[in-house]
Amino acid sequence: MRNIYLFSLVTIILLAFTAPVNAQRGLIKRKIKNKVHQDMKDQHAEPQREKGRQALEDITYENDTRYPIPENPVKATLVMETRNYKNNGKLKETMTAKMVFGDMGECMIMNEGDKNETRMLFDYKGAATYMINPEQKTATKMPMINFQKMAERMARNQVDVEDDNGEWKRTDEQKEINGYNCRKYIYTNEKEKMKMHAWVSPDISIDLSGNHLFGGQIKDFSNISTTASAKEVDENFPRGMMVRSIYFEKNNDTPSMQMDITTFNKTSDPKYFDLSDYQINDILGKL
Repeated sequence: MRNIYLFSLVTIILLAFTAPVNAQRGLIKRKIKNKVHQDMKDQHAEPQREKGRQALEDITYENDTRYPIPENPVKATLVMETRNYKNNGKLKETMTAKMVFGDMGECMIMNEGDKNETRMLFDYKGAATYMINPEQKTATKMPMINFQKMAERMARNQVDVEDDNGEWKRTDEQKEINGYNCRKYIYTNEKEKMKMHAWVSPDISIDLSGNHLFGGQIKDFSNISTTASAKEVDENFPRGMMVRSIYFEKNNDTPSMQMDITTFNKTSDPKYFDLSDYQINDILGKL
């Protein structure tokens, strides 16, 4: 069960970077406006704007009461590499994503070291989310975005598809991938016309179930299948961490995507949570 829910979290992490900063700003603005006053959408008068600002102060940042215990009990770093392929099998693009779980939040880094590197920092102590541009040393601050429902829905949908339509098969193939001893499993889903080769390692032992992720706690995503107990006695069902997953679509033998976990350890570098050298732009000041 854990390998499915962790894979779902990996998918969510990658999807979090597909929306540009402007889209995130739009989302926050809409949420805040709806929460403060339904009639604020088309209001521009300064008295009304001032009223709105005051109302925002009552529900954001230090006044946000959704995170009474923001600490992450487990410090960890997860690094993923995703390769997308063209229809002819040639490599289209490679992306890397790093997830760092710190004391009071998590930081997601996309394409670290590249000129287009982007970061999203969740600060639970300050109840704030930051969209960070490391090259320009700027950070856009906004009230905490809570992706809890989205994460739960995606994890549940992932399990439902596999439970209802898919089938796992354990193979005897074993090899070392990124320093981990792995066994190959094959997942097929005839209804969805897709196949996946999963290389799973039992050597990775780390429990993130008490940590936060995207404004919610990971433990909320773990017990989402009523058939998990049945799978525990199925020798074909993977046990351990999915270190590599290779996807094939439409019954094609050419891979469409490969996802690798290259690092998974119990360390957390505090530099990812330090914004002391950054110029902070608060979007609430622009509402």
